[in-house]
Amino acid sequence: MTSGTASGHVVYSVHTARPGEIGSVEIVFTSEQEARAYARDRSRDWRITSASVTRFTVGELGTRYPVGWFVDGTEQGEHWNRQLYPTDGSH
Repeated sequence: MTSGTASGHVVYSVHTARPGEIGSVEIVFTSEQEARAYARDRSRDWRITSASVTRFTVGELGTRYPVGWFVDGTEQGEHWNRQLYPTDGSH
């Protein structure tokens, strides 16, 4: 049996990047601490180049916010200078 998360609740997704593949969301948590711990651990996998955590509110556009990203188990700088998702159609 599965349970859902109602609209309006804050959740944390963990997104992984792999060489030569389009990354994807692997799992969603209701706890930031659990999401960070999973991303930290997952980024240590030799097949993963990085793992990131994103916070958003279920059912509400514009609430996505980057929380952190990890490489080889180490949290990287809070902000980075690359756009994760193209939004202007130029890519």
